[in-house]
Amino acid sequence: MKNIFATLISLLISFQVFANIGAVSNATGGSGRGAVDTTDGILLNPAFLVDFPSKFLTVNYSQDDYAITVVDNGRESFFPAALEYIQTKSDLIDTRKIGLALALPRWKILTIGTTVSLVEYSDIQNNTGAETKYRQGVADLGLTVALSKDFGFGLVANKISSTHTKLPAALELQKTVGAGLSYTYANFSRLRFDIMSGPEIKTDELIYMYGVENFINEWLVIRFGYQNNRVTAQDYLTGGIGFDGPQFSLHYAYVGNTDDQSDQKHLFDLSIPF
Repeated sequence: MKNIFATLISLLISFQVFANIGAVSNATGGSGRGAVDTTDGILLNPAFLVDFPSKFLTVNYSQDDYAITVVDNGRESFFPAALEYIQTKSDLIDTRKIGLALALPRWKILTIGTTVSLVEYSDIQNNTGAETKYRQGVADLGLTVALSKDFGFGLVANKISSTHTKLPAALELQKTVGAGLSYTYANFSRLRFDIMSGPEIKTDELIYMYGVENFINEWLVIRFGYQNNRVTAQDYLTGGIGFDGPQFSLHYAYVGNTDDQSDQKHLFDLSIPF
């Protein structure tokens, strides 16, 4: 019974762990670890910091999750950096994450970045009915390789290091490794493909993410995607639309479970350069 309960917990939170907060990545099936994007790319791969053209404030929102990111990569910046606050909710646990992302200057075609975070888990009800909170330090690592002007590759290792908590392992953020490819065709369309391991880097439980972005004009983009999640044995169809103007960008994403019509998600992103 104990093993069954642990498995149930893992399945219940696995989609939360793998579903990104940002609308851009969610609209393309959860992909984007190899595709530079100034809206939610930093939440997927800290190495993207080097490619941010200036300073950005971004708010990512859905019904149960939201994130606020401030990126500083202006002319006066000694090195790219970002502050992140991410909050996610589920029936079992609430997670709050405050992180500092840093990146090294580009070396030829390679960029490297890391995010160091303090994570707080709460809303776990014990036998007395009192709320219990746990805190944990977590470090992530990412890199990108610009294979050509239109072809990019990214690699991310989540939770490469962490402090110990008394929290059941299934409820913590999971150790995962993910890789992504992106290809831009004639400045009209960008193809994305990502693959991620299962919790605790299980290679027999992989998640495949596919996405395409069609740039209708200089400001308008339409997105479609698909996710084959072998951890939860579910498939997800995704889509969205975005406006990327000179003063701000606004994006929307829809995520729907192909087997459960009640399992739907709507996400919004607002990004403002300053």
